[in-house]
Amino acid sequence: MLTNKVAFITGAAQGIGRQIAVDMAREGAKVIIGDILPKAGETVEFIKQKGGEAAFIPLDITKFDDVQNAVKQIMDSYGKLDILVPNASIVAHNNLLDISPEEWSRVIAINLTGTFYTLKAVLPHMVAQGAGKIIIISSGSAATGSGGGAHYAASKAGQNALVRNLARDFGPKGITANAIAPRVIQTEMLDALYPQGSPARESVINRIPVRRVGLPEDISELCVFLASDKASYINGQIILVDGGRTYAS
Repeated sequence: MLTNKVAFITGAAQGIGRQIAVDMAREGAKVIIGDILPKAGETVEFIKQKGGEAAFIPLDITKFDDVQNAVKQIMDSYGKLDILVPNASIVAHNNLLDISPEEWSRVIAINLTGTFYTLKAVLPHMVAQGAGKIIIISSGSAATGSGGGAHYAASKAGQNALVRNLARDFGPKGITANAIAPRVIQTEMLDALYPQGSPARESVINRIPVRRVGLPEDISELCVFLASDKASYINGQIILVDGGRTYAS
C-alpha cells in the first residue's frame, strides 16, 4: 500500500509510534524515525531484519532547528517526503491544581508545539510536491478531558484543531490531514497510568464495550490506510479508536 513512499514518524522508539513504523515499512515505505530516545535505533534494526528500509535521526522535537535539520536530511537523502506522522508525545497524570507551570509548559512543548514545528518544517516540501499525507496521533482525551491531566487533554485538543485547519488550507494543494485519537492502548504509557493487574486497569477494561485494551496494531493499521491512496477522500477527520468506550451509554 505504501511502496516507494517516504514516511517521517516522530516518537517511534516505542509504543504506537514503533508499530506504525514497523507496519509502514512492511507496506513498502522508506521509514525515517525522529526521536530523542536512542532506543529508536532498535526499531530501525528490527525493520531492517524484516526486510524493510528505515533510518533514525536523533532529534529533540521541542527544538525547531533539530526538526528542520532532520527534514533537510530526509530531503537530501530521498528527494521527497510523502507521509508525516507527528506521534511524539508525553503524558503526566495530574489534576490541574497539581500541575506546575513547568510541567504544563513541557507537555505543551512536546505534544503541541513539537507537532507545529514538525508541520512547519515538512509542509513547504509537500506543497512543492503537490501531494502529502499527514496523520497526527492525537487522543480521545481531547474529547473527554480525562486520561492524562488538563495539559495533556489541552495539547491533544490543539492537535485536533490543527488537523481541521490543515485540511482546509492544504487540501487544495494536494495534502490531506487527519488525526487518529486512541484511548486505552497497550503501551508503556498505559502501564504507567494503569498498571497491569491493578484494580484501576480492570475498572477501565470493564468500561470498554469490546472488553479489551486496544493494541498498537489497532492504531497502526488505520494509520497505514490513511497514508495510502485508498484514503484520498478522507480529510480533516478525527477518528476515535476506543473500542466504543467514549460514547457508550
